[in-house]
Amino acid sequence: MGRAVQEVDSIWRAINPWGKFQLFQLFLNLLDFSPACFAILSAVFTGYIPDYSCDVPELGDNDTSLHDNFTYKASQCSYDVYKHVGNASMFVETRKCEKFKFSYELSYAYEWNLVCDRANLAALAQSLALAGQGLGALVMSHLADRFGRKTVHVLSHLGVMVTMIIMAFSYNIVMLLALRLVAGTFQQGIVCTGKILALEMFPREVRSHTEVATFLSWSVGIMVLTVFGYAFQGLDWRYLQLGLAAFSIYALFEWWMLEESIRWLISNGKVETAKRILRKATRWNGVDYKPTEEIMDQCVQAPSVESDRSDSSDTEMDTFGNKKETLLGEEKPKPDNVEKCSKTVEKYTVVDILKNPALRVNTIILWYSWIVATGTYYGLTLVSSHLAGDRFVNFFLSGVIEVPPLLLEIYLFNKIGRKNTMILWFATAGLSLIISTTLLTVFEDNAWETVANIFSLIGKAASTGSFSTVFLYTPEIYPTNYRNSGLGIASSISRIGGILAPFVSNLALIALWIPGAIFGGMCLLVVVLALRLPESATHELPSTIAECDKWERDTVSSSDATHDSSSEEGEKLH
Repeated sequence: MGRAVQEVDSIWRAINPWGKFQLFQLFLNLLDFSPACFAILSAVFTGYIPDYSCDVPELGDNDTSLHDNFTYKASQCSYDVYKHVGNASMFVETRKCEKFKFSYELSYAYEWNLVCDRANLAALAQSLALAGQGLGALVMSHLADRFGRKTVHVLSHLGVMVTMIIMAFSYNIVMLLALRLVAGTFQQGIVCTGKILALEMFPREVRSHTEVATFLSWSVGIMVLTVFGYAFQGLDWRYLQLGLAAFSIYALFEWWMLEESIRWLISNGKVETAKRILRKATRWNGVDYKPTEEIMDQCVQAPSVESDRSDSSDTEMDTFGNKKETLLGEEKPKPDNVEKCSKTVEKYTVVDILKNPALRVNTIILWYSWIVATGTYYGLTLVSSHLAGDRFVNFFLSGVIEVPPLLLEIYLFNKIGRKNTMILWFATAGLSLIISTTLLTVFEDNAWETVANIFSLIGKAASTGSFSTVFLYTPEIYPTNYRNSGLGIASSISRIGGILAPFVSNLALIALWIPGAIFGGMCLLVVVLALRLPESATHELPSTIAECDKWERDTVSSSDATHDSSSEEGEKLH
């Protein structure tokens, strides 16, 4: 028989939710998102494809002795051969370009001629990084639920650092492509475990702030990467690669600085280790350890409470339309910082989740939402990267534009809830992109094109918000020993959107409005589906599937109660 788990939130409240210990641990997490960003997006600068043209022969055709009788007309990837006959020129053939002239010669795109018929190799470098993310989201998240968040997180960071160093010594494009796949795999080990570590370290009333903080740190990573790219632009790409890897030197010492998730330790019976960390936390925060240990013992040793409809009698509706419950049969009231117990924590797999009717529906909706969020985010980023102007400024601004919606989420997550915030962002993204598409289609003058671009930027900002929201909401609806796996599988499936995004974005070459129309329609479908999801803002993170079931029943009951109340009021009016 495993141990029962009390709400761990009560422990964090007892030692001060924003104490020095938590802030330092959060800082380490946030710092790690920069190398995670470098691992995926560094190719924007190391593999930069500059302007190029075909380098045609200057003196004539080596296949004939009549050099002066031939001229050449070059395009980007080929050149036409013309033979002079008297005063006339006769077309002979089109030849593939063997050499190229580049406007910039310090990227691996120049080193290995990744243009024309080899341009697919440059695209493959990014696609393999995304494929690695999908693989890493599945494997690393599962390992994090089994062996701990900290273990996988630190090893993944070291893996990214070592892979980035080796990448700088790649002797051909095949080696580089293989290392991009490996880097993407380790990158997800950092991202998924980092978000869960941050999420599980704060009580529910402030845990949404950690998602905003982690996504903001990703946006800052984009800006930092731009600074690195600008500073190293006069050097060979290998030096930039080594500079980005050097940023992660502190990973060698991170094992002794970062602590494991208390929630994961308790759920897996590692109580003594959890107490050791709590002693350190109370010392850092200047809080007496003894009361915290008492709460800890109650969390671990308290008897389980069956999650049944009869568990509660008096119900009260909260601001999100969910029930607030009071347990029956209590001989004396509990202290404010000690809350209800949950059933014994069990190990879960995706099969267990999909067998449960409520979780199955919610999971499928979230998987689709992830695909749309990822496809929209990366798709619009790829489209914006082709805008005119300085490439460093454009990339830097792509990080800056993500900041306003993330700051707004600090207010929205607790004010209107996760579900409504998710609906708001997807609706804003969908409508903005459709409006932009309509303006580009109907009007052709520059003034309306500017207005359309403004709506497109609003859509890009909203897509950032929607991506951030699904990152927060997804782990909140799953039990503890499936939480990292649930986030990882959703993130892995979302790579479908990331892989399709370049192809959808390429449709802009046919008509600029096509990507916006596709992404906008998909966003609006998420809005409709998300109405089915439960609200997570007012709930403790569930420990078991039974708690998820009870949560679902309460959500349905509260919706029915609200509907009945509205019906009664309507009857009275009539």
